[in-house]
Amino acid sequence: MADNTNLQLAVVGGGPGGYAAAFLAADLGGIFGGYLSPLLMKYFKVKLIPSRIAGIVLGAILMIGPGCIGLAASPYLAIALFCIGGFAHQMISALLNTLSADVFDPHEVATANGLTGTAAWTGGLSFSLVVGALATTIGYGPLFACLTLFDIIGATVVIALLRDAGKHSII
Repeated sequence: MADNTNLQLAVVGGGPGGYAAAFLAADLGGIFGGYLSPLLMKYFKVKLIPSRIAGIVLGAILMIGPGCIGLAASPYLAIALFCIGGFAHQMISALLNTLSADVFDPHEVATANGLTGTAAWTGGLSFSLVVGALATTIGYGPLFACLTLFDIIGATVVIALLRDAGKHSII
């Protein structure tokens, strides 16, 4: 059985403060995700779609932190890395949800968001089932590393799909 001592201590020993910090970090990530594109556009003169992509890439880079939870030397470090993950995940989520309104025509946005939601729900359910089945066998560390890998792959797919979209944007 894999050693999950620090993560288990973080979850159990962190108490309400650990949970509150994780949810607060996620909320802040959602807010920051909304403000990031306008800031990039204003101060760095980046166009709209490339600014959203830059935020998604930043979130994917931040997701490297939670990928290292298995290496955490203390429960507090594990909680901090988990908080970084919540922040980054919500930042990516906010930017992806907004991106659909930027890329699709107004009469297509609802369909695009519906398909995105369906894919996200299916992926979340599938990953939850995998975590439940594998956490006691291989531990949480490799599963958090997979989250990092998935976000980096996702950012790469966004870049590949929208590489030319920013060139045609007038904003």
